[in-house]
Amino acid sequence: MGRPQVFDEEKVIDKALEIFWHKGFNGTSTRDLIEAMGISNGSFFNSFGGKKDIYFKCLKKYNAVYITALENLLNKPMPFKTKIKNVLLEVIKKAPGKNSYEGCFFFNTSIEASIDDKEILGLTNGIHRRVENGFVSAIEMAMKNGEISKDTRSLPLARFLFNTMTGLRVLLLNSPPQATVDSIINSTLELLPL
Repeated sequence: MGRPQVFDEEKVIDKALEIFWHKGFNGTSTRDLIEAMGISNGSFFNSFGGKKDIYFKCLKKYNAVYITALENLLNKPMPFKTKIKNVLLEVIKKAPGKNSYEGCFFFNTSIEASIDDKEILGLTNGIHRRVENGFVSAIEMAMKNGEISKDTRSLPLARFLFNTMTGLRVLLLNSPPQATVDSIINSTLELLPL
């Protein structure tokens, strides 16, 4: 019989998520994970299997916490343009206590070329659809409330907003001037159908 688990799994997954978020899948070693999680080699491999397994758990946690928070924001009863502005401001949020952008674990997963795991890629695709559907819901709510034209095609507009978010994340990798970022957000809001 093996030794009992002596750590809080949710807390160590949070620690693994943080290091993957900042270093990426490829840039994070098993040693980095074990040190960040504060567990032994044996506990790591017995409880999580390996690097891909813990990464998948981190992505599931991100989906449950952060994507749910985005959905909640998109479903809030507030003016449509304010809602979209708030979403875009979340995208450009700086990391606490730093002058660098926080980034996005999902986005990092999407562009990480070294990830070829079917489970991880399947969950990434599911998150993509979930975000897109969140935008569709927000658009349909705005149409119902008379904020935007009932002739608006919700899926193309949702994809435009999703791609604006993604484009901002790419731009932020190069630490652009704040004026450039503000201009993109303002232009996006101006392009929204009335």
